[in-house]
Amino acid sequence: MGASAMVERAFRRLWTRPGYVERSDQLQLALLICDMIGSSTPSAFEAPTGLGKSLAALLPALAHATLSERRIAISTYTNVLAEQYWTKDLPLALSLMEEEAPEASTARFLIGRSRYVCKAALQGQPDSIQHAVAMTERGTETEFRRLSPVQGREASTLWSLIQVPPVCPARACPFYDECYYYGARRSVENAKVVITNHSVLVTHGIMSSVDEEAKGLLGKLDHIIVDEAHDFAGAAQNGLEFDVNVRALGTAISIAARTSLNLPQMESAYDRLKNGLESVSRRLEARSLELPEGILTAVPQEVMDHPAVMSLKSEVALPAAVATVEEIEKAVERFLDAAELRLAGADMAAIDSTRNYIRWLNDFRDSCGRVFHPEGVAVSYVGPDGDGSRIRLDTVGLAEPLKRILWDRIPSILMSATLAVDNEFGFLERMTGFHAEYSEIMPSPFDHARDSCLYLPTRGKIPDPSQARADKSEPTYWSAVAGELTEVIETLGGGVLALFHSRREMEEVARRMRLPQSLKLFVQPKAGALATGERFKSEMNASLFGLRSFWTGFDAPGNTLRCVVLVRIPFEVPIDPPQLTRLAWMSTQGMDPFREHTLPTAKMTMRQGMGRLLRRAGDQGIVAILDPRLHTKRYGEEILLNFPEDMRRFNDLADAMGYLGMEQSPASFSKAGDQTGRKPIRG
Repeated sequence: MGASAMVERAFRRLWTRPGYVERSDQLQLALLICDMIGSSTPSAFEAPTGLGKSLAALLPALAHATLSERRIAISTYTNVLAEQYWTKDLPLALSLMEEEAPEASTARFLIGRSRYVCKAALQGQPDSIQHAVAMTERGTETEFRRLSPVQGREASTLWSLIQVPPVCPARACPFYDECYYYGARRSVENAKVVITNHSVLVTHGIMSSVDEEAKGLLGKLDHIIVDEAHDFAGAAQNGLEFDVNVRALGTAISIAARTSLNLPQMESAYDRLKNGLESVSRRLEARSLELPEGILTAVPQEVMDHPAVMSLKSEVALPAAVATVEEIEKAVERFLDAAELRLAGADMAAIDSTRNYIRWLNDFRDSCGRVFHPEGVAVSYVGPDGDGSRIRLDTVGLAEPLKRILWDRIPSILMSATLAVDNEFGFLERMTGFHAEYSEIMPSPFDHARDSCLYLPTRGKIPDPSQARADKSEPTYWSAVAGELTEVIETLGGGVLALFHSRREMEEVARRMRLPQSLKLFVQPKAGALATGERFKSEMNASLFGLRSFWTGFDAPGNTLRCVVLVRIPFEVPIDPPQLTRLAWMSTQGMDPFREHTLPTAKMTMRQGMGRLLRRAGDQGIVAILDPRLHTKRYGEEILLNFPEDMRRFNDLADAMGYLGMEQSPASFSKAGDQTGRKPIRG
């Protein structure tokens, strides 16, 4: 039996189970993925929310892994999504293929090392904490937080004490054989299917591309399936960055301390390193005038010469930054020289215990040296880091690095609910360098003409936000948005998710809201977005103001969410060095940065925001877009054409509700005895 037949038979088994119905679109996607794996064809699929991408990826991967011994990694964006694959989707897939694929159970799970409990660090913790860890299956952060006797910030502080550190003795650790992280690493070596996240996949690509014999984190892979691929560029940029900041220097000091403990007569060398790095750390922490924010260098040279980049170049910061980084390099170099001398006479136990620490310090020193000698399309700059400063290297041209570490080496399939812009995948290729030899946009499983519609307030009701900023009349704009949102929330009786693009705008609008006491309004705090989302979902008449973390990945199915409001078109404002460098590079290549980056990014982000509305069969609601530029700018209709073509448009909220058969809330008719209004709940 071939892989496609195995997949089709698995779906037919699924459709006989209670609660499942035949879904030809899900089967079609699975069979396409099956074909692409079989032919090693790089491909891209846009598969809308509700189609069932996870199972459509897992079943072909398991079938091919069984029949042809191929090793396949499935990567998704967050640890939570990866664990959902592992705990929910994989058991279902295995149960559907049990007869044909008994060996398919060699699937394994791996996320980043800092997401596992360190058993050495766990020693000395209270019994309640040790018991919570013992109750976990894999020792991951997600499991621990669910079982932990402490929650909130206390749990975060505790986790920082018991997580696997950036580097450790590994095999020389007395807990190595029972280590959660290294146990997962060992199990992955023989796995045919590996569930992981984008961060681990990027790190694997970097490690394994250096040497063809290198196994990286995941071993030799024959195929990759990247789910939530719209977030892959961001994950890749994070994986390729390098920071010189207080935290990095603290890590270096800690690792040097562990090195000196395992080698004789290293106290004075460690003290010199510690004093030197702490001196640098204090200067970074204080955000000194000698190190003002700005661009230090950018490549290629034509990007550095671009007026937008030159406008942010900091001539004052450059000599201070160079001196700072050189001071770090020299301090680490002196320590490594001393360590090398001591290693010559050390026993094997000491050598084993310090090997990884010394390798990390070598890599840290080498990375410091690259800050002022970047490659490809990159920028080094001084930027904010809390109350202090950091010196940072960002790779902004991701296409060539990703081709080198992944796409040119391993056949890949990329999929997401929002991957295409204007019904094609050119933007994906520009951002990631991934060229799909085959691509397809799958139809939505939802009936948008029946279950949803667009509400676009009448032209003139809301001021142009960009004009308001230029005219310094933003308070008038914020008041107009607050008035419109008040009307929407009152008319619907809550159940509204309003998505903002900036914290300042969100808080200014929230400050102007006056709602009846019966209608709660949650405003996303600076920390604790997850808890805020859960509180919103537990209240039928609540509304929520959210930022970027709520545009994607937030799931509130059912009547809890009846309206998604996109407050404004989320245009990226190029104010930081990586953004400016990216747009400058595009300009030097003869591209129009607005048409080929800023506008496509906004189109994709708006589709992601819209995707919060319909999550399950039976969901229904309105997508409201308050930005008047949809009416007044040429690109307005372009943006709307990226929404489902069968979504009806309305300029009157009551008409939109009537179209969907939604009833107006009593709160919209009377606010007697409630003149002051409910204040927003922050968090």
